[in-house]
Amino acid sequence: MKIFLHLLFILWLISGCSIKTENYTLAPHSISSGMAVSYDSIQHWKEDDLSKSLLMFKDQCQQNRVPESLQPVCKKAESADDARMFFEHFFTPIALYDESGGESTGLMTGYYEPLLQGSLIKSERYRYPLYGVPDDLLNVQLESIRPELRGEKLRGRIEQGKIVSMPSRKEINERDINAPVICYVESEIDRFFLQVQGSGRVALDNGETIFVGYANENGHPYRSIGKFMIEMGYIEKEKISLQSIRTWLEDHPDERRTVLEHNPGFVFFAARDQGATGSLGLELSPLHSIAVDRSFIPLGMPVYYESVHPLSDKSLHNLALAQDTGGAIKGQVRADLFWGFGKEAEAKAGAMKSPLRLWMLVPKELIDGMSD
Repeated sequence: MKIFLHLLFILWLISGCSIKTENYTLAPHSISSGMAVSYDSIQHWKEDDLSKSLLMFKDQCQQNRVPESLQPVCKKAESADDARMFFEHFFTPIALYDESGGESTGLMTGYYEPLLQGSLIKSERYRYPLYGVPDDLLNVQLESIRPELRGEKLRGRIEQGKIVSMPSRKEINERDINAPVICYVESEIDRFFLQVQGSGRVALDNGETIFVGYANENGHPYRSIGKFMIEMGYIEKEKISLQSIRTWLEDHPDERRTVLEHNPGFVFFAARDQGATGSLGLELSPLHSIAVDRSFIPLGMPVYYESVHPLSDKSLHNLALAQDTGGAIKGQVRADLFWGFGKEAEAKAGAMKSPLRLWMLVPKELIDGMSD
C-alpha cells in the first residue's frame, strides 16, 4: 500500500509538470507559486472533519495573529458553524509547486514537544544551560537595505563599533555568553533536540514543570547532523532517524560533542505559560499545526496536506494551519507536522520523512488581485 501511495505522488508529479503556475503575493514577505484548483480535485478533502481547523482559525483571528490578507475573512468566520461550508465558500485552494513551477511533491517531516529533566541551580548533574535571548543580540531586517533579500535577517552583536557574528554552538559550549539562564538540564543530547523541536517542557528537581519555547537564535546556518553522520559512516542512510541518531550519540560519548557542534546554529528560549508554542505565539495542535517556510506561506494560512503516515502504510491528510517555522524548513512544498507531546509523538515525529503535497487555501476575494 505504501508503494502504491508513493506511486500516486509520482504519477501526479508527472502529469503536473506541464501545468502553468502563477505567483501569488499574500503578504509583504511571502510569494507562492501555484495553480487554483477545485476542491473536487483534492482526493481526501471530503473525508476529513474540519471542525477543529475552523476552531483554530477563529482562535487565530480573535487573538489577531493572522496576516492582513486574512483579516476580512476573519469577520465572516465569527458566525460560521459549518466548517466545510465556510472554507469552501470563502477560500480557493492553490496547489503549490516548487519555485520553478515544476515539481509539486515535497517533503513532510515531523516534530514534537519533548520533556527534559532540569534544575534552577547548576550542579554536576544539571550543567547544560537553557539560555534566554542574549542581551547584546542584534537583529537586522535585510529587506530594509536590499529589497531582494525579502524575509532575510542578519543576527549579530556590536563590537568596537562593528557588527560581528554571535558565538557559534562550539564557542557557546566553551565559554559563558551574555545571556540569562532559564534553567539547567541534565542531558546535552536532550538540549540539542529541544533546540531542533523549538518548544518543550522541563521537569525541575523541585517538582515544578516549566514550558519553554523558541525566542531567537545565534544566526549561524542550520546544518543537519543526520547528513553529517551519514557522510562519516556513523549511520546508514536507510536507518537515519531521530531515534537512531539519539542512540548513536548516547553510545559514543567521546564523539558526541563533535557531532553536535557540526551544527553551529544555537537556539535561545523564553519561558512560556502554555505547551508547545509556535512562531505565531499560539499553542500548537497535533496533526493540525505545521511549520512552513514563511517566505512562501504566510503564518496563519490554512494549508491542506496529503502525505504518508510514518509508522504505517496509510495516507495522512488534514487541513492544518501554518503556525510555526523552523531552521530546516526551506522551500515551498515543505512542511514539518506537529505530533504533540510524549514518547508516542516522539516516535512518530522522529520516523516521519514522507512525500508531501500542499494546497494553500486563499480567500477568494484576493485571487483576482494576487496573480501576476
